[in-house]
Amino acid sequence: MNIENQKDKPTWEGLEQYFAVEVIEQSKRNAKHWFIVFLVTLAALIGTNAAWLYTASTYDYVSQDGTGLNNINTGTQGDLENGTESQD
Repeated sequence: MNIENQKDKPTWEGLEQYFAVEVIEQSKRNAKHWFIVFLVTLAALIGTNAAWLYTASTYDYVSQDGTGLNNINTGTQGDLENGTESQD
């Protein structure tokens, strides 16, 4: 009878192994959770930066010279001469 009770009784080694496995499984779940949170945060960061870059690149920057005239700086500066064409 005493031998049967010892077989049903959990040993410290078995309990230590069980708790170690539980700790490892919990750590895996936590690591997976925080990795997903990191990926979502990284995607949000990249998305907002792309939105700001798109907004900044589509904006027409206007500068004003000392005489109060506005010059639109679109990067396309042409050779424009005001006046009449020569009749030569």
